[in-house]
Amino acid sequence: MEFSVGDIVKMQPEATYFTGRQISPLIKSQTWCISSISGNRVVLGQSSDGYYNLNAPVDAKYLIKV
Repeated sequence: MEFSVGDIVKMQPEATYFTGRQISPLIKSQTWCISSISGNRVVLGQSSDGYYNLNAPVDAKYLIKV
C-alpha cells in the first residue's frame, strides 16, 4: 500500500517499532498521522486526536490507512 505524509493510519495488532521493539497496546489503539517516509520506514507523528506525539518509526507493512 502506498502512504503519503499526512495520511492517518492505524497499526495492526502484530506491529513492532522499526527496530523490532514491542509497542504498547495503548499506542496501537490510537490512529496516527504520518510525519515522514523513507522506503518502508514510516515515522508516526501526532495522534489523530492531537493528544499524543509519538515520533517513532514503524515498518509500513504493519500500517493500515483509515
